[in-house]
Amino acid sequence: MKRLHWHANMSAESKTFLIAALTGRALAQSARRGGFPVVVLDLYNDLDTHRYAQHSRAVAQHEQGFDAAALLKAADELCPPQRCAGLVCGSGFEDQPELLKQLSAGRPLYGNDAEIVTRIKDPRQFFALLDELEMAHPEVRYAPPRPACGWLAKKIGGYGGTHVLPAAGRQPDGMHYYQKLESGRSMSATFLADGTKSHIIGFNEQWTTSAGSPFSYAGAISHAKLDAVLQTEIARKLDQLVQVTGLAGLNGMDFLLRGNEYRVLEINPRPCATMDLYDDDCKESLFGWHLRACRGELPQEQLVTQKITRGHAVVHAERTLRIPMNMKFPEWVSDIPGADRQFAPGAPLCMVHAQGASTQQVKRLLIQRQAAIARAITEEAA
Repeated sequence: MKRLHWHANMSAESKTFLIAALTGRALAQSARRGGFPVVVLDLYNDLDTHRYAQHSRAVAQHEQGFDAAALLKAADELCPPQRCAGLVCGSGFEDQPELLKQLSAGRPLYGNDAEIVTRIKDPRQFFALLDELEMAHPEVRYAPPRPACGWLAKKIGGYGGTHVLPAAGRQPDGMHYYQKLESGRSMSATFLADGTKSHIIGFNEQWTTSAGSPFSYAGAISHAKLDAVLQTEIARKLDQLVQVTGLAGLNGMDFLLRGNEYRVLEINPRPCATMDLYDDDCKESLFGWHLRACRGELPQEQLVTQKITRGHAVVHAERTLRIPMNMKFPEWVSDIPGADRQFAPGAPLCMVHAQGASTQQVKRLLIQRQAAIARAITEEAA
């Protein structure tokens, strides 16, 4: 199979890849590392995203996602089909599969198409599939449970955890399903798929935040330790899931871990934030491997060449604030907002990164860095 590889020094007339995601920085950074020229459309156009891309633009937001007309217009202006080497989509399409279909018209799609995304994010189809494959999951209902205490309401096609809220007190609206709240460690598996089988890159410990929604994604740490037998079992089940669904490229599986038992929460059918934790430790960029997996090629050996424990954590605004004009961010910060940008309470400001010898050490450092950034912004703005 011919290997995909583009060099960053290609002429301006060369084709570029289009990245469309609510936040495109991690994909753009990985693409730059692999020598793939990209155009990025996301909600923020952070300073580092802009630096990694040949062109980038912030697209208007509609509720929690893309304004469809604005995204399609920007894509046609910056990366029209005839100049597009391929489309790579991150978060933001789980509840807008029709937008994914429109955006991919005339562009080679490297990732899961609208039909696969719909099947994975439709709870009736997805949890029925898990039952067929004997993959355990928390109990799910489609009508409001009575009593509602101990249940969660989850928006169909939701992503990032912001849509997850306690079911108590919520009126049925046809847009949510209900999942029993269970205890356990919040975990994820970052994996590649080629449409028939999977390749697990790593397991991660995740956590949520008290800012905004109590189940919003707040960060993760790589190389979570799992029992070897359990790892083999999860890999076997993921192979079955990929074979049935046709999943391709980089994906993620969120699950709860209790002892040596796991419960699947959801599949994210697109590159996830946790790719950030492994890219620097792979010989070749994960963006490049995403393209290769979509073409039917999986690694023959482990991609991660050095097992460094890495973590990242989201910094949220504690109150309404504006980024000071003279704000300087340390090198361990990513998703860097431009000066004078305003944030509402609970909104994500940026992301801090750390590495260390253990999960505990990395988490302590992340907490310190979250506090340091929040304090620095407050002091500069004073």
